[in-house]
This record gives sequence, structure tokens and C-alpha cells, in this order.
Amino acid sequence: MVVSCSKEDVLVPDNQPPNYEGIPLIKIQNFVNRLYIDLLAREPLDAEMAQSVQELQLAKLAPEARLKLVIQLQTDTAFIVGDTSYQRAYIQNLYNQAKARTMEGSSDGEIQQDAGIFLNAAYKDSLVGNWEGFVKNKSAAERLLTVIRGRSEFQFGQITYDRLFARCVNNSIYDKINMNTVNFVNATFDNLLWRYPTKAELLEGFNMIEYNLPGTIFGKLGTNKDDYVEILTNSREMFEGLIIWSYQQLLARRPTSEETGALLQDFAGHRDIRLIQQKILITDEYANF
Repeated sequence: MVVSCSKEDVLVPDNQPPNYEGIPLIKIQNFVNRLYIDLLAREPLDAEMAQSVQELQLAKLAPEARLKLVIQLQTDTAFIVGDTSYQRAYIQNLYNQAKARTMEGSSDGEIQQDAGIFLNAAYKDSLVGNWEGFVKNKSAAERLLTVIRGRSEFQFGQITYDRLFARCVNNSIYDKINMNTVNFVNATFDNLLWRYPTKAELLEGFNMIEYNLPGTIFGKLGTNKDDYVEILTNSREMFEGLIIWSYQQLLARRPTSEETGALLQDFAGHRDIRLIQQKILITDEYANF
């Protein structure tokens, strides 16, 4: 006896794909407008709005069409009047947002000015043979200048977004904003990890920074301020913090534990903030469809 098995379609109730027909034009325009503001910090020009809306409508608002628009705004290097390119405007916006989160939005001019003060002090130290002061002031200037260089290095893929944040919290301007070591440790946890340190973490960080004593945070050993910043910004909690940051920026809410878990493992590997944003920006929640 021959027994054959036939393949049957399995129907899952209430699992119909979304129907985007009938979405009002104003909602589509609002979605495009919001994308431009969130990614480029400006509204679309009339021609940009018309083209984007047309392409989305032709694709019936499919997530793939939304993703195409998002990627274009994040990566397109074609010349655009006023922006140089979408990519440059996008990177500039991310750079400004990192400084706003950590350095109270200090302008590059302000950063350059502070760096110049340290370089001038270093020059004077060199004239009198104060080499310890020379090294200290040169180092302080360099920390500030690496923040400014971080914008172009981030644009050309030489550093990732977490490295830009590391530079934004390890300089004299951040120190002035968060005076004394206790405030510094509390601020870095809050700015980077979106939580405050436990008593044990605060003590370990304080001793590491204030006294150059060996300390352990997240299972990693450090003995100074640079070590502390490196441990924090290379931690899994930092990557989770960037996911939280993305949701707060784009949806004005924290991600659920399920949403964080779905993104965290991959992000720890690629560290590409664009991919996190793409996941959020193509959702119906963001589009309000």
C-alpha cells in the first residue's frame, strides 16, 4: 500500500497582512515630514515631499518602500543644495544630538575655543620646561578636538556612534558640566545607560577616577578615568542605552524588554545605529498608519 502525504495550507485566523489602502494623503505627508525632521533636522522641500509621497503610494506604503526612503535619507551622497548631501545632513544631526545629550549642545566653535586655551597653556608650559603641564594641557586639547573630528570620522565609517559618545563624555566641557567625580559617574550612567549607578558601581567608578585605584565595573577591570569611560562605552548596557536612546528620539518612549532583546544581540555585533533606526522608522507606530 502506498501512502502519500499532501501539503495543506494552514490558515492562521486574524493574521491578515495590513491593508494600507485608504490611508489619507495627509497621514502620508506627515510621515514623510516627520522622517525628514527626525533624520535631517529639516522639513522636506515641496519637490522632495511630492516625490516621496508618490513613491510610497505607488508601493502601497509597503514597509520595503518606507525602508528605501529611510536608507536614502541616511546614506545618499548625491549633492543637495543646502545640505551638501542627505548623508552629511543625517550625520550632522546625529552628531548634534550626541552633543545635546552629553555636552549641553556645545557648538564646534565653543569646543575649538576651549581647545585653543589648552593649546596656548601647553605652549607656555613648553617655554618654561614644564613638561608635565605641557602633556596634561595637550591631552586636554586633544580630547576636545577628537569630538569635532568625530563627526567626519563617523560619516566615513571610521568610528561607530558609541565611540562618538565616548568622546563626548571624556573631555573638559563635560567635566565642567558635571563637576566632581560623583556627579561625573552619575552623569555618565544617566547619559549613556539611561539609569543611575548602584552604590557599588558608584564607589568602584569613583575610586577608579578619583584615586586611580583598581576597580571592576561590568566584570572589567580599570584603574583610571580613561579605563572607566572605555568600560562603560564598550559595555552591553551601553548598546542597550543606544537602543533606548533611539526609541526615545523617534517614538518618545522606552522600548519594551521584548523590543530591546530583539535588537540587542545584533547591535552588539554591528554597532550601526542606522539599522536600529530603520527598524523603528518603518513601523506603523512611527508612521501612524
